[in-house]
Amino acid sequence: MISDKEIIDGIQSGGASLEKIASHLLHQYKGFIPKVKAKLSDDDSMVDDAYTDAIIKLIRQIKLGHFKATSSLSTYFYSIFYNTAVDAFRKKSTHSITVALDKESFSIQEVHLMDLIEKKDEFRMLESRLHLIGENCRSILLDWGYYGYSMKEIAVRHALKNEESARTMKYKCLKKYKALWQAKRNDG
Repeated sequence: MISDKEIIDGIQSGGASLEKIASHLLHQYKGFIPKVKAKLSDDDSMVDDAYTDAIIKLIRQIKLGHFKATSSLSTYFYSIFYNTAVDAFRKKSTHSITVALDKESFSIQEVHLMDLIEKKDEFRMLESRLHLIGENCRSILLDWGYYGYSMKEIAVRHALKNEESARTMKYKCLKKYKALWQAKRNDG
């Protein structure tokens, strides 16, 4: 079992440490899934998706320094997970009703919340595009943009000649990704 401090240090270190901790977290808190499913009376994959989203949110919260250790990391994670699942459950149950919203009639906080929801949908679309650029490009972009590996580390991880080769591959992959993203935006 990895301690809360080791998890926090690993996330803040980035690179291989972050990748190892992210993999560990995916398994460490799985016991919460049945509890949340029981509370929400929901057995579908929505709670499983919320679990993955909550792991990503936990990592982001730690990276940004928002976790203040006033509770255990597992308690903090559970609240993120539960709230994420509740949000997904609410969205699922009201998704069938489409309403045109005039943002001027809402408070700043409500407008901010609506913007966050829109960005989350956009992020999911971005994530789905990552699978279309090929496993090698996907892996390079995640290593660079999410896990925080240096170009030197990426070169080693992907058996590239040197850092410059890693930069070139990253550039080509980003270009490919942007083209897919732009094509999707033009389609929809």
